[in-house]
Amino acid sequence: MYNKILSLNWWSRVISLVVLLLVFDFQAEGRAAETGEFSGTWIANGTREVFPFGAERNVYTFNLTGHVNLQTTIGQKKDYWSTCVGLSDSFTGTVARCVWQDLDGPEVYITLQSDQMQEDNIVTGNIIGGSMHLQGIQGALSFKWSSVTFQKDGKKATVTGQAADLVGSYQIP
Repeated sequence: MYNKILSLNWWSRVISLVVLLLVFDFQAEGRAAETGEFSGTWIANGTREVFPFGAERNVYTFNLTGHVNLQTTIGQKKDYWSTCVGLSDSFTGTVARCVWQDLDGPEVYITLQSDQMQEDNIVTGNIIGGSMHLQGIQGALSFKWSSVTFQKDGKKATVTGQAADLVGSYQIP
């Protein structure tokens, strides 16, 4: 009987220790939600390729890379390298999917839409997720193309664009 009591006492101590370790481990992993607003600049360049889609319709794909420099931080960072791929159609508008990557690795995933990719057009977008400590990030952003230039070479063109009035808000759970 004494051995059963010792055995139960030992098991209750082991279970208590495991519970304590789990509770403290989960508290150490938890962090407070971060919300904020941001503004900054975005300069990108790349290529645009005409996609033949009838005589009355201008359709092209594009691939842009560039630098996002924020005046305020997202996830403690102000500088991101951007990569965007997209499709522009003179009838339906422009859509793009972008990744902003922090130089230390975490990424922010963004969807963009606009009437056309041209100067003075307003672009709106949604932050739909991220990686590492930015996982679950959500938000919205907008900007206006302050300049867009094209250097044509056959079906391909070099594109350079600069975003003005880049603003947005976000929440990291």
